[in-house]
Amino acid sequence: MKRYIAPGIMFLLVIAGCATPPTPRESGTVGGAAIGAAAGAAIGGMAGAPGKGAAIGAVVGAVTGALTGDAIQSEQADRAHASRYAHASRPPPFPPPGGTLQIEVMPADAEILVDGRRIGAAKEFRGPAVVPVVAGLHVLEVHWRGFSVTSQVMVPPQTTVPFRRDLGPAAAQ
Repeated sequence: MKRYIAPGIMFLLVIAGCATPPTPRESGTVGGAAIGAAAGAAIGGMAGAPGKGAAIGAVVGAVTGALTGDAIQSEQADRAHASRYAHASRPPPFPPPGGTLQIEVMPADAEILVDGRRIGAAKEFRGPAVVPVVAGLHVLEVHWRGFSVTSQVMVPPQTTVPFRRDLGPAAAQ
């Protein structure tokens, strides 16, 4: 009678596994239990107690298989989640409409910032600084010797908007 326990358990596990398509966790549990039962029966048979060995092997195999199935299922879920939202990282099919800022400031050592990003000192450009931007509202800052001027500039699509500022001392003084 004892020698029919391990094959009976394996038969029941196989039948239960064939009833519906198993999830990775169920597959891991069933497979782990079957392998554990077979290994437990073989080791238990060598020790003289194949029934006990099969039962212990089935339990250990089921727990190990469940943990392995969980790990596989988590990995597959992560892959599915990443591929589902992969389109979010793709660039848009057409670039957003843009325009250009043509910035001319005095004195030459004044610093120019557009939307908080340093563009450079006025003297670094030959003539006005030409900055391509996305169409819309932008914040321009000019800093010189403790003085600063902040302006908001609307840039329409496909348009160049000139911007001039002189932070230097007035010539009349």
